[in-house]
Amino acid sequence: MKKHPLTIGLLAVTCMVAAVALAGCPPQEQQAVNDFSIDHEPMPTDADDGTIEIIGSTTLLPISTVWAETYHAANPHVQLNVSGGGSGNGIKAVIDNTTDIGQSSRPITSNEIDLARANNVEAIEHIVGHDGIAPIVHPDNPVVSLSVEQLSDIYAGEVTLWSEVGVPGMSNDRIVVFARDSASGTYESWKELIIQMDGTDKDRDYSPASLKKGSNRDVRQSVADTPSGIGYIGLGYIDDSISTVAVSPAGGRDPVEATVENVRNGSFPASRAMYYYTNGEPTGIVAGFIEWALGSEGQALVAEQGFVPLQ
Repeated sequence: MKKHPLTIGLLAVTCMVAAVALAGCPPQEQQAVNDFSIDHEPMPTDADDGTIEIIGSTTLLPISTVWAETYHAANPHVQLNVSGGGSGNGIKAVIDNTTDIGQSSRPITSNEIDLARANNVEAIEHIVGHDGIAPIVHPDNPVVSLSVEQLSDIYAGEVTLWSEVGVPGMSNDRIVVFARDSASGTYESWKELIIQMDGTDKDRDYSPASLKKGSNRDVRQSVADTPSGIGYIGLGYIDDSISTVAVSPAGGRDPVEATVENVRNGSFPASRAMYYYTNGEPTGIVAGFIEWALGSEGQALVAEQGFVPLQ
């Protein structure tokens, strides 16, 4: 497990598993190297009894949920409570020392690091997988690809009609822009990678006209219901209700599809790591769970959920 102290921050889901004891909730934004691989289930002992609290990113929620269910089934003395609320809330819970694990689809900020230190908290980063943020449109929209520059203009409010980006058959259709809410790590990742074109234009921001949604599922449903809409979601949330749009990297290069392989090889422009955060190096049942999640069985479940495992 490769850990990066203080560089910290992990993505998307309204399946709010307030107390997963865990046989219930169904599963469903650069490279990291693991220092270990676990090929067996940890054997529970009396010392392993306890509860692990996990809160934060809705992008990571389906992964954490299936991890919690699977781990609890093999280790029934360990209870895992998983809930969403957004990456910012997950990191805040670590800073406030009110959770064992904060899940995030973005790195921790320098301001959050300062807040943690002021609260005598050492936030430790654990990269647990990778994700791509796919732009999506209604299935009836004929657009096949957009450049980073075009997406930036759409989300900054400089382009408001589909005809302005050359989409045939939609000459008078106004673009309805859907985005995540500001507590979301996906919101921040899209802003940096796409709106600010990988951080090259820090003055760019979301248009006030963009419609904020609380989860990947909400964005997906909104786009599915809106023929002229556009949004973005994590790879694990792509389904037949929407169409994905390939993205041309800045500078006029060829479009790249939002696929697991293109996120893995780094060619997709909106690729990102996903994170767990702990207060200090994890110990006891928390350490055992994270090690299992980063091992072969846990990472296989990342792939099953449609995200990108570490290896």
